[in-house]
Amino acid sequence: MRNRLLILLLVAALLLIFNSAQNARSSESNTLNEDLYIRAGDFVVEEGSGLFVTDSGLVLADSASSGTYTSTPLKAPFPFNAVVPQWMADLSESSSIEVRLRTGNSATELGPWQEIHTSHDWTLPEDEATSGEMFFVPAEDGTHTTVQVMISLSREDALDQPLLRELRLTFIDSTVGPTVDEMIALQKAMDESEAAEQPAVGAAPDGYPKPFVISRAVWCTDPRCNYSDGLQYQPVTHLILHHTVGVPAGDAAAQMRAYWSYHAFTKEWGDIGYNFVIDLDGNIFEGHLGGDDVIGTHAGNANSGSMGLAMIGSYSVNKPSAAVKESIIDMFAWKADQRDIDVFDASDTLPNLNWGLPHMMGHRDVYGTTECPGGAAHSIIPEIRDEVASRIGLESPHIYVDELSSSFIKSSANWYVANYQCGHNTHAWYTWSTTDPGQAANWGEWRPVVPLNGRYKIEAHIPYCKTDRNETNGAHYTINHAYGSSDVVISHQDNAGLWASLGEYDLQAGTGNVIHLTDLTTTDNGLGLWFDSLRLLQVEVLPAAVAETPGDKAWLNDRQVRFKWTIENPQKVIQTKLQVATDEQFKSLVVNMEWPSAVESATHTFDRDYAKLFWRVVLLSDSGGTYQSPTSDFGIDSEPPVSSVKQLVWLAWSEQYKVSWGGNDALNYVQYYIIEYRAENGSWKTWLNDVSATAAQFTPPVSGQVYEFRSQAVDSLGNVEAPHATADTSTKQALSFDHAIILPVIQSK
Repeated sequence: MRNRLLILLLVAALLLIFNSAQNARSSESNTLNEDLYIRAGDFVVEEGSGLFVTDSGLVLADSASSGTYTSTPLKAPFPFNAVVPQWMADLSESSSIEVRLRTGNSATELGPWQEIHTSHDWTLPEDEATSGEMFFVPAEDGTHTTVQVMISLSREDALDQPLLRELRLTFIDSTVGPTVDEMIALQKAMDESEAAEQPAVGAAPDGYPKPFVISRAVWCTDPRCNYSDGLQYQPVTHLILHHTVGVPAGDAAAQMRAYWSYHAFTKEWGDIGYNFVIDLDGNIFEGHLGGDDVIGTHAGNANSGSMGLAMIGSYSVNKPSAAVKESIIDMFAWKADQRDIDVFDASDTLPNLNWGLPHMMGHRDVYGTTECPGGAAHSIIPEIRDEVASRIGLESPHIYVDELSSSFIKSSANWYVANYQCGHNTHAWYTWSTTDPGQAANWGEWRPVVPLNGRYKIEAHIPYCKTDRNETNGAHYTINHAYGSSDVVISHQDNAGLWASLGEYDLQAGTGNVIHLTDLTTTDNGLGLWFDSLRLLQVEVLPAAVAETPGDKAWLNDRQVRFKWTIENPQKVIQTKLQVATDEQFKSLVVNMEWPSAVESATHTFDRDYAKLFWRVVLLSDSGGTYQSPTSDFGIDSEPPVSSVKQLVWLAWSEQYKVSWGGNDALNYVQYYIIEYRAENGSWKTWLNDVSATAAQFTPPVSGQVYEFRSQAVDSLGNVEAPHATADTSTKQALSFDHAIILPVIQSK
């Protein structure tokens, strides 16, 4: 009870501190937001700038390909810590606009120019004006009072006439309010207080826990943050990653208040658009009011049914830090587990879109027109997806075949790569369809590694990528499967953003199944044709035989061979065949046994030895499919080697005989020899046993006695040569050397 009281006192104290800071502003607002407009009559250009002013706005001079307008230093309506430019401009594909600004505390103390990029998160398709990214005053300065703007127009076509009709600068002061450290302390105290209020319920829930989040009640301290009208809800099925762009400065708490003010009042969205926001240290802030499944404003028509998670900062070049990445994974894992979202899949369930989207994606994947969440961040989405799945115990049942893997080959032709890393694993190849066989040059083949014989559903990923053209309605696939080959034609246009089914097929284990796609169609010319990932889902286990004995590359020393194998799913087998051949193509069969059921062993006696035989088991299923085991090869060598003692040499100076012997085996090799001797016509005695050498020196036990010798060889398979009935040679046949042979010594220089 005492601990609970202390927690409540801490919460009250922190709230008192925050409310005292808010009282410095009006009771209606503690975040200031005001606009300054520059319209046609306000533009003043210098001679030689390449620009002139019309009643409609700022345009290029007839002879100029580019021009630059620089405003006078402009006094803001109040000291600000953030400013956002918006511009209304008429531009063609061959014309462009660049916006820069700089700020300071006087006209003579302005900082460096900062280029302002378009914020695609904040510019909706229906917006007449383009929103730039938010510029923050350097943290050490706190606030500034003055801003200067530079606008550059350019064109590639002399007939184009880019027009800047209006520039709007939104000034924000969000410096009043708690810091991030204060927010964290308060949120922890509130969480502990709430936990203390809850009765004991036993074990924690099995779901992935929601990470620590700084709630709106803590960070959004402006009275206008609390409202109840206009909230809409839709169960979340898709997870979208964003970045806010720009270079953050100052405390993340002030940045959050600035984003909220701009979204709520300048954009008139009523609230911050993102559902959650992560700062540079990995702290997570609750975004849009309403909690779980509330519809935010962050991805156009994809808002309804999605959760938008934004990273503060720009991630075009640098990847998110370990802390930010960890927070992304935690948030997506929590929501995916809560809503049973398969992060490997895609669907067209978002109610306001008529194409499919991945269940976990970057903002750029929605329309294909934005760089958000930055190339560096988007490149690790597959990595984040895998980690999210791992944390919630999600294992995809599919076998994936990526178009960048060694299991995919393509023709040597002209290929295009999808913009903005579009594709299942942030990449996809594409080309254009053709109905002219003479123009058909692009084809690709996927060769999946199939682990087991089975019936598989095959799906092709058709990414939704911006190419400014529709997709083909006649993508022609050929599937080589267990029964032969089948052709299927599908529409990439109707399946954009989805995993499109190519049908179900019986596939053999291994890499012999091929899915082929060509650019030749019968339906259209010059439309998009996609070569992205494939995936396979086993829907039925089919019979499969696995060879066991004899093992691959085995050698046998018995012509009676017992074959043994195992059969998976034997109840579906109506015929089993054992085939043994002298060739790998099984054209020259020496064994062809069959049974009208599932059989897992057989014995056959061969009439001779073989250096190499190939064997396999072939199964016929009740559905008519034929399935064969991987081929193994073995050899039979049942014949023993032959050998003999070849030569005796009397070495007079040492009173010894040099004995030499040798042997060979038809199919293998001699492993070792046994050498025996005897006095003439006496009993045989072992001299050398299990020796691999082919020569040794023999000292006669009795000088002047005649001795006889014989050999016996054993090959590598243990085949033993029969003992020779007679001696191979005797000392009577020995050559004699009376003197040692001394070879000359040649010294090296």
